[in-house]
Amino acid sequence: MMHSNNEIFARFIKFGKISSEREREKIAEIIKEWNYVSIETSNIDKKYLDTINSFITDEKINSILKIQPQLKEEFIKKLFTLLEKIDSAIENNPTFDKEEKLIQKYDEFQITELENGKTILNKSTILDETQIINYEIALQSVIDDKEKIKVNQFKKLHKNISNNWKRLIEKQPKTAIAQQLQKISEQSEEEQLKETFDKLSIDKFKKDWKHWNKYKEFLKSKYRKRDFDLNKYQEEFKTIENTEVKLNETSLKLVKSDFISKWEEKLSIEKLQQNIKIIDETREQFLNVLYNKIDELKELLKLLSPFINETADLGRLWDMSLGNWQNVNFNLLEKYTQILKDKREIQELAELLGKYRKAEAELEEEEFENIEIVSKYRIEHSGKSELIGITESDDLNNLLPTELALFSDLETESIFYKRFAEKKLQTFQYINKENDFEQKSIIDRRQKEIEKVKGPFIIAIDTSGSMHGEPEFLSKVIAFAIKRIAISEKRKAFLISFSTGIETFELTDIQNSLVKLIDFLQMSFQGGTDASEAVLEALKQMETENYEKADLLIISDGVFGNLNNVTLKSIEELKTKGNKFNSLMIGNSYNEKALKFCNNIWQYDPNYNELKDLIKTIKNDLNQK
Repeated sequence: MMHSNNEIFARFIKFGKISSEREREKIAEIIKEWNYVSIETSNIDKKYLDTINSFITDEKINSILKIQPQLKEEFIKKLFTLLEKIDSAIENNPTFDKEEKLIQKYDEFQITELENGKTILNKSTILDETQIINYEIALQSVIDDKEKIKVNQFKKLHKNISNNWKRLIEKQPKTAIAQQLQKISEQSEEEQLKETFDKLSIDKFKKDWKHWNKYKEFLKSKYRKRDFDLNKYQEEFKTIENTEVKLNETSLKLVKSDFISKWEEKLSIEKLQQNIKIIDETREQFLNVLYNKIDELKELLKLLSPFINETADLGRLWDMSLGNWQNVNFNLLEKYTQILKDKREIQELAELLGKYRKAEAELEEEEFENIEIVSKYRIEHSGKSELIGITESDDLNNLLPTELALFSDLETESIFYKRFAEKKLQTFQYINKENDFEQKSIIDRRQKEIEKVKGPFIIAIDTSGSMHGEPEFLSKVIAFAIKRIAISEKRKAFLISFSTGIETFELTDIQNSLVKLIDFLQMSFQGGTDASEAVLEALKQMETENYEKADLLIISDGVFGNLNNVTLKSIEELKTKGNKFNSLMIGNSYNEKALKFCNNIWQYDPNYNELKDLIKTIKNDLNQK
């Protein structure tokens, strides 16, 4: 069942499977325009908009629409189908639920869990090794900051010890012998020991100072407690070592939050890439099928050009498979098309016979407004062209003096007002006549003639052996032309071929009847003649709704017997209903008695007559219908 574009859009908006109803309304509006829409000017989901744009700008689709624009409705339906296929494919595709759960679980990790090195990053399917390493380096950097605090404290302690030691060395008195020895050795033993101490790494300082070593032994033996309080420094060392430094949670959270954002961004890109891949694959598969269909249709249009070029109703051909037409002799169609082009008289005859069933006229009653203009005099009572007497009114301009006297006296003033209210004051009456025109509207009814759709027709062709030669050729050309007319004018037409039996098919059903027509054009006429069965089949069709008031055209050489009384009675009854019976007799004789039931009998003898004479006769008869 065919649907109009509006019905298709309405059904899509109301019952479409994709997105929301509001989104489907926007999609429908874009498709109605059938023009490319930039992403900047539309807020439709990109995956739908890209598909729509690629579809309506597709070269192959537009190439067939240029040839047959009426197929646009079919392509609109195909586009809706494609959008729903893409939507369904994306919905049913493997999801990223596992990845999203990993992100959520990692986001819920406590700081201590991160600090202890607990990780699930390697379970991710979208993170690469570099991303994981970079994150772990940043994470470790924050964790290392915790140790740096203690390191700095130990550095400070080391420096304090060194500074105090330096002060004590500089404070020592220098004897002459000591100065001489220093010149020789350049440095004293103590200064050398201090220099070694200053060069200690923090780790070596922590390790050595933790246990009693040579530096503390030397300092204890040389200096008094008040100069160098080793116990104080030892306590400070223990305090630093035992102090628990807290991790900088803010920094760690920032690193973690930044990484999760990048993780989610990568997941979003992965989803988008997957959707694009699904869209491209689904669209490619769908378009490949559609392209094959378009190629088939173009081939079919080319093969059926004798018929299709004369009709705009090609949507029904969309679902016709070329596979059903592989054995059809399309060369024969081209041959008969060429015959009609080359032999104009045969073409005119064939088209004339094909169109002999005139459109019926129907009367319809309609209302119409009839305007009548009447000329008359219009009287202006306020004018003073002519005094014609005295009257009663409330016209104060034309009062009689006696009435004015009533108004001038206080005792009679109330009488004046009473007469004025009742419009019974005596006044002069004047008249002024002017020529005037008046329009008079009359609602009338009339009969309007309306032409109905051209009616159906039935053609019965004698295929007996006696029709061999010119009659056979002419019959086939007429049948071919009538099928073209039936398809182009969308009229019901029925073909009956008869000899000893009958073959029937409906000419307007191109998908099923074309093969039969070609078989008919290829067949050799043979056998005897029995027209009665063909006439009975025609009468049977006239009783159906499709062929009510159809006319019958019989093409024969006239060699057939009389019809029985029952058949003749049925024919007369059908004539009263508007059916007509015509015949074209090809040859030099025919059974006149057997054809008395016909409204028109046309005869054509190829040996003695010219086609133009036959055409003239048929035209005259048809003009009298």
